[in-house]
Amino acid sequence: MINYKIQNQADCDCDDVLLGGACFSHGPYTFYKAVRIGNGRVLRLGNFFLTKLWSDADLVSIGELQLLWMDSRGPNQPLASLRLYFLPENTPDGRRDTHGEYK
Repeated sequence: MINYKIQNQADCDCDDVLLGGACFSHGPYTFYKAVRIGNGRVLRLGNFFLTKLWSDADLVSIGELQLLWMDSRGPNQPLASLRLYFLPENTPDGRRDTHGEYK
């Protein structure tokens, strides 16, 4: 799982970044169910989306939103955990003859 910082409200044209009230709290962490990203689109836990890991790269992967939270000990920055999916040809070992076979 990969953790990302979500752009904060100062960097976003929208009013809310994390949507709805907190759904759970544990220690310094407060968890949420949805986020509004920069283009106004709403992503909920479990949603899939296309993402570029680096702005200067052509590589696109599929991301699945796993977790949204705030850590009250830090700079009050929204955080997200993503599961990333890559095509075999975009991995260090590349595509093999066995990829795509059913057994």
